Amino acid sequence: MAKEFISFDIKTGMKNIIGRDLITDDFIAIYELVKNSYDAYADYVTITFKGDEIIIADNGKGMSEYDIKEKWLAVAYSAKKDGSEDDDIKRSPHLNNLKSRRYYAGAKGVGRFSCDRLGNNLELTTTHISSEETYKIEIDWRMFELDAKQSFSSVQIPFEKSNSTAIYSNNKRHGTILRITNLNSHWNDIRLLSLKHSLEKIINPFSDSQNEFTIEIIADEFISSNSGKTPFQQINGKITNSILN
Repeated sequence: MAKEFISFDIKTGMKNIIGRDLITDDFIAIYELVKNSYDAYADYVTITFKGDEIIIADNGKGMSEYDIKEKWLAVAYSAKKDGSEDDDIKRSPHLNNLKSRRYYAGAKGVGRFSCDRLGNNLELTTTHISSEETYKIEIDWRMFELDAKQSFSSVQIPFEKSNSTAIYSNNKRHGTILRITNLNSHWNDIRLLSLKHSLEKIINPFSDSQNEFTIEIIADEFISSNSGKTPFQQINGKITNSILN
């Protein structure tokens, strides 16, 4: 009897299994994306709520073309887990210094699918710390839901590169920006305040200036609601860990 070899074929339905079905809460989705910024050695992350979009921008090490194609788009692959995540920054004294004081917050390789939980469309813009090129990809997560028999890799994702460097958090010229649109949920003042308190746990209450990690929420629609409130009750502004208080 002749023996042959066969293999698994991953269908597009896997997107929901490791996305919306696995990440069942909007707070957890944003938490996962901010953890990715932390793991990328960002020291400043802004989360902007504006109409029907959420923009998460950091000033971390950013991604190269290789990182996007061979790591970010590799489903369930984690360079943090196999030890190759920081091979490209060994020449950066600043990031090496940060690396010695940080532990990875996530290493499962599915956190990127948090974007699908939050909204139908993703525009990712990134510039690597050692490059002047900017890369952009655009994903419509609904394209993975058209045909249950379609293979995951058959969905084509637009990719473009430019020689003009984008501006990231804290006016840095490297980092990553996630622009999520066509949101799946409505964000009101109550939910935004709950999100702010949820993200506190990422902030080290004993942090010093050498290991500072700042998260700032920007929601212009709710700026007026800050009036007369304590920082703990305000939506807009930098997040601090209030556990010591």
